[in-house]
Amino acid sequence: MTETARHTGSIVVTGGGTGGHLYPALSVAEALRALAPNAPMLFVGREAERDRREAEGRGLPFFGLNLQGLKRKLTLANLKAVWLAFSGVARCLSAMKRMPKGVVFGVGGYVSAPAMAAGKLLGWKTALHEQNAVPGLVNRMMAPRCDAVYVTYEETRKYIPGVECKAFGFPLREEMLKQRRESQTAGHERPFTILVIGGSQGAKRLTEACLQAFERMSAQGRAFEALVQTGERNLDWAMSLPRPACVTLTPFIDDMASAYQRANAVVSRAGSGSLSEIALWGLPSVLVPYPFASENHQSANANAFAEAGAALVMEEKDLRAEALAGALCGLMDDPQRRGEMSRNASVLGRGDAADRIARDLLGLIEA
Repeated sequence: MTETARHTGSIVVTGGGTGGHLYPALSVAEALRALAPNAPMLFVGREAERDRREAEGRGLPFFGLNLQGLKRKLTLANLKAVWLAFSGVARCLSAMKRMPKGVVFGVGGYVSAPAMAAGKLLGWKTALHEQNAVPGLVNRMMAPRCDAVYVTYEETRKYIPGVECKAFGFPLREEMLKQRRESQTAGHERPFTILVIGGSQGAKRLTEACLQAFERMSAQGRAFEALVQTGERNLDWAMSLPRPACVTLTPFIDDMASAYQRANAVVSRAGSGSLSEIALWGLPSVLVPYPFASENHQSANANAFAEAGAALVMEEKDLRAEALAGALCGLMDDPQRRGEMSRNASVLGRGDAADRIARDLLGLIEA
């Protein structure tokens, strides 16, 4: 039996609702299960098919909560959201009272709040991870009350003054890390390949601009391929738009590792999860931050990559097919620049974040 396998304290991992919150939580939960297989564990997520399927598919006991986020203005929906949140706290208290005292780890967002609150009320240790450069409201409120705070970016420290933050990076999925370790490093034999990802829900404006840019590039006689993740709700709409034959549309990419391995460049929103995967694979990118992200955190994420020389940034208000086509053609024509951007991106990529967080959390149980 390994040293970590003897832990008897309970572990509750909480997060979900969006892929940006769900997958880092799952990554840490998997690392914890590997290090402490005998510790009682519970994954608290939003009661949604994807959250339950992804957790249970990894062998994690799933506890679903019926929750919804707050709107930015006073509405009746907000009253319901608050009632659901308090109900979620009560349900978490009931479930966690039956477990040995341990640690609650959350990744921010409204899905994490009930279990984190229940943990504090029960006297458990609490910890959180902030994925983005600018922390969200829930994490800003909870960070000073937590026993440990982990962040992806060093610059996040300035937004949580007086709190010790451990910059361990973004926790990536083990299957992604495994495929990266096993991937071939040989050069591409296929045409220049562009991967377009707008997050798990897709990004309509980004998709439209890319398809228009690809039309221009094809008309110029450029040889390339493109894979565009449209999101389920945008697939039929995207299929109705003009596009060259070299462009493939898909609602969702299940095997992201293979898509990254195939790509020479990426056009993407600037969620921290996508950026961490881009960095892991060392890919040059054109980033178009989502302009309505809370605290404008996607712009801060993108700027961190741009300042490191790993990415080009285009604000959505300035996104035009001609400019995007020009940026992509510039990358196609300049392998030296692509190589520099690739190296700079790789410096930002860290594959050990989930393991480092998990080990630190187990230390909290013993402290």
